[in-house]
Amino acid sequence: MKLRLLLLCALSVPAGVSLAQQTETPAPAPPEMTIQEAPAQETNVSDADMQKFAEIYVDVETTRVQLTDELNAAEEPVKAEEAQARLQQELVATIEGHGWSVDRYNKVATAISNDPAKRDKTVELINKMVQG
Repeated sequence: MKLRLLLLCALSVPAGVSLAQQTETPAPAPPEMTIQEAPAQETNVSDADMQKFAEIYVDVETTRVQLTDELNAAEEPVKAEEAQARLQQELVATIEGHGWSVDRYNKVATAISNDPAKRDKTVELINKMVQG
């Protein structure tokens, strides 16, 4: 259960990365389109997607922990903004190093977190990877 909570909390980290990377303000929806009318974008997640997501997730978490530890251990104080920017860049590089975009990672993460069966299976995959 602890890992499930960790998974759900960690899924928001990359989402923050993608939002922080956007420099332009998205264009507003056309006036005739309301939020209720917006087409739902459902992401189909295969077993291979869940496996790949689990691999990336483990690497992202490892990178996040290492960088957080390094930044906390630095003798010279680092500005919080600089530390956050470096962390975001490294997390993006980790995801892209696996051949996925941050957008794809976020979409798969959302689809997994919204489907209890997929979430349970992904947590099981992550547990197997972490335990060796």
